[in-house]
Amino acid sequence: MFLSINRLSQYNKDGYICFDNIINKKNCPKIIKIVRNFQSKNKFNNKLDRNHPFSNISDNYDKVVILDQKNNKKLDKLIDFKKIEKIASFLSKTEMNIWFRKFYPKHSFDGDNEFYHQDYAYHKDKDAKNKEYIQCFISLENHFVESGCLRVFKGSHKLGLIKHHTVMTRNGVSKLTPSSSTLKKISKKNKLKSLELKAGSCVFFNYNLIHGSSSNASQYDQLRMVVQLIKKKNNRSKKKNNNVWKNRNLKEIKILQKIINLKRKLGQARN
Repeated sequence: MFLSINRLSQYNKDGYICFDNIINKKNCPKIIKIVRNFQSKNKFNNKLDRNHPFSNISDNYDKVVILDQKNNKKLDKLIDFKKIEKIASFLSKTEMNIWFRKFYPKHSFDGDNEFYHQDYAYHKDKDAKNKEYIQCFISLENHFVESGCLRVFKGSHKLGLIKHHTVMTRNGVSKLTPSSSTLKKISKKNKLKSLELKAGSCVFFNYNLIHGSSSNASQYDQLRMVVQLIKKKNNRSKKKNNNVWKNRNLKEIKILQKIINLKRKLGQARN
């Protein structure tokens, strides 16, 4: 019953499906320890995605953690990635392989929000179609509404790719998100669901599903893992992927320059 036609139908209808115990709950603290040990030894290894980058707060940390080969091998002993690939392949009706895995620490009281978006908005110019992707979002600690759990617009994957705008986060990284007016219209037909997951549980979702999360206003940390999967025989272009990143970097430079110019004008006005 783990993989059934009913589950597949639900996934196709809603754009997502949850599974309990994708990871043995006893292994979650071990995985968290691996990530935190890596962070302590490789502090701020990802300078482009650092939390509070413009602050003197001493406990700054990376918003995104990507482990090295040595630590990824440790994960292989704690997580059944073949099982994840099997479920992803069943839901996608094609053979899927893991191509990327990363962690998102969302610490108590200051874990930042994630703008609502469709993952495919970041990949639309890389040749591979939306159906060639699927994501597995894993909670390594209990996720509650007040701690910023994942939220999805049920069935929104059926809308296709909608218009996204470039915005700047507090850590100086550009993100894509639909306008609030667009999301408000969508919410009238596609219910916004809060996915409160237990440690070790996960949700598989379509790359066109609109999703995001609020900031963590609770006293509980949230470490979530994202496993990205892609069709084994896919059309993804590495060259176009590099071009997308170059264009994104250029946009960020332009936005930062606008901020600098605005600060100068504000300074002149105050004087």
